[in-house]
Amino acid sequence: MDANRQAKSYQKDLNQLLNSEILGEQLFATAARLSRNLQQREKWQTLAALEAQTKRYFTDYLRQSQQHAKARQLIKLQASISGAALAFLPWKISMQLLDQGTAPFLQCFERLNQGSSPQDLAFFNYVLAHEQAIKKFAQLEQQNKPDQSLEPVLKLLAL
Repeated sequence: MDANRQAKSYQKDLNQLLNSEILGEQLFATAARLSRNLQQREKWQTLAALEAQTKRYFTDYLRQSQQHAKARQLIKLQASISGAALAFLPWKISMQLLDQGTAPFLQCFERLNQGSSPQDLAFFNYVLAHEQAIKKFAQLEQQNKPDQSLEPVLKLLAL
């Protein structure tokens, strides 16, 4: 791949990362706000906190590395609508959708991780780990292991 195309691909992935964090934070916050089940509300809030933390880390990374990323215009609206749907759907279906919804982001974050320079590797390892933690949360919820589901998320929130 030539350098220009590689740079465009990298920028596209940075934009996708920003979109992911804005989408996730808004989606989970909306689901938490609309959820009637207290335990589910608290889980949505914890996921929103992870997304907010990752977004902060990403904006710090962009500033320090003198890079930029641009989000899609309607990302928050899309996230609010999706978050409302997750709040009202049966929990098991919401967890299946969440599990499936991580796939495109995992692909993007794996590319960023694999192509990162040594000085950026720790950051992109974290980005990948955060999406894997969300996927693991959804999988554990589907496996009826609600007491264990937040463990991977809480580990990252402790960083």
